[in-house]
Amino acid sequence: MSDFIILIAIIIAIFVVINKFQKKFMSSQNNEAIEIKPKLPKNFLIGIIVGIIALILIFNSFVVVSGGHIACIYDIGRGILEKNLLPGLHLKIPFWQTAKEFNTRTQAFTMSSSEENAMILGEKDDSMEAPTSDGQQVTIDVTVLFHLDSNKVNELWQNIGEDYVQKIVKPISRSQIRIVISRYTAIDIYSEKRAEAVKKMTEEIKPMFAEKGIILEEVLLRKVTFTPEYAKSIEEKQIAEQRIKKAKYDLERIEVEKKQKIVTAQGEAESIRLKGEMLRANPQTIQYEFVQKMAENVKWGFLPASSLPMIDLKSLSLEEAKVK
Repeated sequence: MSDFIILIAIIIAIFVVINKFQKKFMSSQNNEAIEIKPKLPKNFLIGIIVGIIALILIFNSFVVVSGGHIACIYDIGRGILEKNLLPGLHLKIPFWQTAKEFNTRTQAFTMSSSEENAMILGEKDDSMEAPTSDGQQVTIDVTVLFHLDSNKVNELWQNIGEDYVQKIVKPISRSQIRIVISRYTAIDIYSEKRAEAVKKMTEEIKPMFAEKGIILEEVLLRKVTFTPEYAKSIEEKQIAEQRIKKAKYDLERIEVEKKQKIVTAQGEAESIRLKGEMLRANPQTIQYEFVQKMAENVKWGFLPASSLPMIDLKSLSLEEAKVK
């Protein structure tokens, strides 16, 4: 519609210029009236006007859709058309139809108090506060990644308009994230159940976005901030838990060492018992063990059972002298 108005304005302006050229100008020189006529022929001016209008019509007949975008067509007679235009060159009815481009690439909506994050991640809103199931108030920094459904861009434009971030992405995200946070305790959000909470947020936001023609990619829970008092209590609790875990580990280690000693002692006792039975059954083994324990340079031999073992004292003396 705006293109049509521009065309009408251009035509009117051209006719005004022609009208001024066709007027007679009177100038006073020596008390005589002089008629000044246009220097250009009338047919030539009309040709210029027609040429300009033709160029405008030609240029307005084409739509160039950029990469990563989808274009919707608004027709004055039929409204927003169902067919969306993919990236490339397309034809349309000049001034009767208007094209509107929409970005179908990944977009980010960030809820954070950090200006630096806003510059990096795109559109920004303030951090959000949410109550936990144990009555604590936490401040959360979240980024929602999404893109437009290329098959439903025309419906989005028809039902929501161009400001879909403020009308859809922001309110749904803030509402559902608060609801999910309220199901967990503060310590859960701080530690092991954080990933589970993010998964729940994604599962609950995704179908609500899809109804509006928006596809949710991911919810990033980037930062969780507690009150200083509660943060200190969490730190103290974690320290206490670490001490308990260490004490439990030490107790288990001592118990294992105790069992190892018992098993070792039982093994030694069993070994002694078996050895004693063997010696009782074979008395000659005692003499053999005695000989094995003697020094290598001691000469020995087997004697009758009724004789006492003899030791070569002279050899021992000689060996002792050599050592000295």
